[in-house]
This record gives sequence, C-alpha cells and structure tokens, in this order.
Amino acid sequence: MTGIRWGSLAAVVAGGVIFLVCLVGVVLGHPWSAVPGVLGLLTAVREVRYLRRLHSGKISARENWHREPHAPPKDSSRGHGGTR
Repeated sequence: MTGIRWGSLAAVVAGGVIFLVCLVGVVLGHPWSAVPGVLGLLTAVREVRYLRRLHSGKISARENWHREPHAPPKDSSRGHGGTR
C-alpha cells in the first residue's frame, strides 16, 4: 500500500459522501440539494479519472504541475516596484 495519494483518496471519499447525503435530500423532497450532490459526484469522478491516467502512464505527475505544491515565494529582498 505504498504510494497512496491521500489527497486524492480524500477527494474521492468526500465527493462520494456529499453525493450520497444530497441524494437522500432529494429523495426527502429537497430538489435543490441535487446541485451540490452533482458537484460532489463530478469531483469524485474527475479524481478517479486522473488517478487512472496517472496509473496507466498516460500522464506523469510532473505534467500536472497544478497538482503539486507551489514553488516557494520569490525573494522579496529587492523591495517593491522593480527598478530603481
């Protein structure tokens, strides 16, 4: 079980839970609860598709730079405003 992407697992579980809770709301007569339910389902499906592409080798983790932590902030020792 090494190499588990905990953030992805959390996204899939959270999306599924949100969908199920909202599905119960729709069944109980709250039609507007379908909106966050669909968003939760779409989030879970998107994450599963990403993990499948990553596992199959169609994409690399480096290609999706937006999935990785951001670079450290630039050195601000030169002050604001650019040139002097």
